Amino acid sequence: MRADHCLAAPPRLSFRTHELPDDALAGLELIDLLAGREEVCSWVHEGRGLIGLGRVLTITAHGEGRIEALRAAWRAVMGAAWWRDALVRPGTGPVALGTITFSPASEQSSVLLVPEVLIGLDDDGAWLTTAVPAPAGRAEPEHPDPEALVKRIVAEARTAIGREHADGGGVAAGSEGAGDATVEVGALSEEQWCRAVAGTQERMRAGQARKVVLARDVLVRPAAPLATGTVLRRLAADYPSTWTFAVDRMVGASPELLLRLRDRRLISRVLAGTARRRTGEDPLATARLAAWLEGSEKNNREHELARASAIAALEPLCSVVEAPARFVLTLPNVLHLASDVTGVVAGDTGALALVDALHPTAAVCGTPTQAAARLIDEAESMDRGRYAGPVGWVDWHGEGEWCIALRSAQLPLGGAGPHSPALVFGGGGIMPDSDPVDELAETTAKMRPVLGALGAHG
Repeated sequence: MRADHCLAAPPRLSFRTHELPDDALAGLELIDLLAGREEVCSWVHEGRGLIGLGRVLTITAHGEGRIEALRAAWRAVMGAAWWRDALVRPGTGPVALGTITFSPASEQSSVLLVPEVLIGLDDDGAWLTTAVPAPAGRAEPEHPDPEALVKRIVAEARTAIGREHADGGGVAAGSEGAGDATVEVGALSEEQWCRAVAGTQERMRAGQARKVVLARDVLVRPAAPLATGTVLRRLAADYPSTWTFAVDRMVGASPELLLRLRDRRLISRVLAGTARRRTGEDPLATARLAAWLEGSEKNNREHELARASAIAALEPLCSVVEAPARFVLTLPNVLHLASDVTGVVAGDTGALALVDALHPTAAVCGTPTQAAARLIDEAESMDRGRYAGPVGWVDWHGEGEWCIALRSAQLPLGGAGPHSPALVFGGGGIMPDSDPVDELAETTAKMRPVLGALGAHG
């Protein structure tokens, strides 16, 4: 449903949230409930978060005002909705998950999606929210029985997991028998991309921009049909400290929290400046690499530009903004320079308004923003779609959590042929003194999580 249509005539939905008993998941991880499934949503971090099944509403928007259009449409849906939620915790009650394009000129749509079934888990326990249409004239439409529904979902997950192991795939991306996916050249070959980086650097040295984040894509064809839920379980198992997300078949494991808004307090994690890690690297080698990264002039300049852009975007919307000293974030495949920017939101500014203010950050676009975006359009030769755009969730009163869609892939959308490839993306911050070949290797390292989850090894 287009956002403008939704705003003019919002559909009536009914939501009901139930607390689940401690043993409701029967020993399964939250992400395991997606095993073997295609029509899924995910927002899972270190085993906690939200997973969704099916969809009862999809709101779409395009163009420059796409984020504001989605925000207004969601507010209209909430104005027409009815819900019952005795828990009133982050993620309970009505929730929509969203994925937003990097560029307003993208041909892909930005969406908010309301699952038919949403299961959440936090430190206080698990819950189930169901969403159904609420026809006019019926005060309280019938919802599925929560106990029977959860038992069925758990049973189907166990069956799917058993089938995966019997087929030799398992959860781990490198499991024997999983088969190797085929990786093909995307919009640019590696040589063409390095030339594009060098050409962009010439323009930067001429004063057109101070930093430009350039990305590239590859096409991946799994050796055998691979369910979205299986890809997500692999990512969550290998990269538990990231946010394992899926919305409208945009999937990934992002380390970069664009913002979390809760009780008017926000946090935004800025990542810029990267060092590649080797598989199986010993702690001493990692410590030496971290020391090098902290002392790297190029990486520190790159990080400071991204940090400053986040602070500048948030200060007009917050009564207080604080940015403690940056630190090194260690991930299985890379190290990043990271800063956690915190603030107290002024007035009733919601998560989507903050997303609109922050995107695109210098960490995924560059500085100055408009100049960097123009150089990106001219150098990349591709539509990023939802890559490097905001992805996350918003609740009934406008709070939520959003990441930047990094370490990600767009799986084939509905209507694509059975052999259509996934698009896997990776990017890096380009400075005037960057080495194009080194930047190419950085994009490859950043693609590795999703390539592995799709069965592309080596």
